[in-house]
Amino acid sequence: MANLQNIRRRIRSVKSIQKITNAMDMIARSRFNAARDTLLMNLPYVEKTRDIIRRLMSQMKGLEDQSPYIMTRQELKEIQERADGKFLFLVIASDKGLAGAYASNVFKEAHETIEYDGDDEGSDTETQEENFHKRNFDAVKDLKKAPRQQQLKATKGVATAGARRARPSGGGSSAGGNVGVAKEYNDAGYIDDVELITVGRKATTHFKQRGYNIIKQYHGISERPSYQYAQEIANLIIERFMSGEILDVTMIYTRFNSAISCTPDDVTLLPIITDDYAANTNTKEEYIYEPDIVSVLNNFLPQRLATRIYGAMLQSAASELSSRMNAMSNATDNAQELVGKLNLYYNKVRQAGITNEINEIVGGAEALK
Repeated sequence: MANLQNIRRRIRSVKSIQKITNAMDMIARSRFNAARDTLLMNLPYVEKTRDIIRRLMSQMKGLEDQSPYIMTRQELKEIQERADGKFLFLVIASDKGLAGAYASNVFKEAHETIEYDGDDEGSDTETQEENFHKRNFDAVKDLKKAPRQQQLKATKGVATAGARRARPSGGGSSAGGNVGVAKEYNDAGYIDDVELITVGRKATTHFKQRGYNIIKQYHGISERPSYQYAQEIANLIIERFMSGEILDVTMIYTRFNSAISCTPDDVTLLPIITDDYAANTNTKEEYIYEPDIVSVLNNFLPQRLATRIYGAMLQSAASELSSRMNAMSNATDNAQELVGKLNLYYNKVRQAGITNEINEIVGGAEALK
């Protein structure tokens, strides 16, 4: 028979855990509200910068050689085939755990993106731009919910993965299958051809253990991102891209849909393909740019990049807090259910003990007769 003292001790332990999870739920809930408000306030600015860059790009056809940030798809393929450069990935995850599958989903998306073989076709940079800003917030009733891209890696088939597919790897052929980037190591002991910038301790620990070269890491800002760090990351990305060491830059983050829904996603930051914008633009207005459109684009694009990274950090923060809020709420409910089962079990064991004692007393009395 189970010991009543052990059952009581277990009930107290579960109740203590329930208090902790309930407190974490309330903290995450209050921080989530603040994070969502910040995200909503930032959206108009992000959307305006997106509209500006779309208008600029719609008139950049034929001027690709005048800006280091843009090129045609054909130029990109030629550069990637002959250049010996690396691929930079910005991975935004969490500093702490206890947020359900939030971090593991980001890591899964990151590995799928880094090791993508580039077989899918059919999307473009403009489609990624659209999907990057779609959302469905509880506080914004007039916006439609953004479905996740059916072909999530289509753009990588043209940009990032296309280059790795064109360069043979040790793990297989150069025309298909998983690329060998996750199996090839350079002299420094890091996985070849890939560099990472990580936001969150979880991301840093995960990729360090798997041999990736992390050139910059940011800790303690996943729940409360600052534009200062987004600007710093953007400057680092631009510096690496302009030096020619990096062929393209991809960001992996978590898109916030609602308080109960968030999906990991990836988006190409650099370079920008003019073909995609020219094919998808619907703008008919013509503007006169001073001093000229190329100068405006070259000065505006770094600001747009920082804004885009900051927007992704805000979406990831809201996603992390909502995931933690839901996880702690579920843990609190499960603890309450477990306490009820333990109380029922305790009462059964106690009743069985009382019944056994009564039987012993009755048996002893009968023996004395």
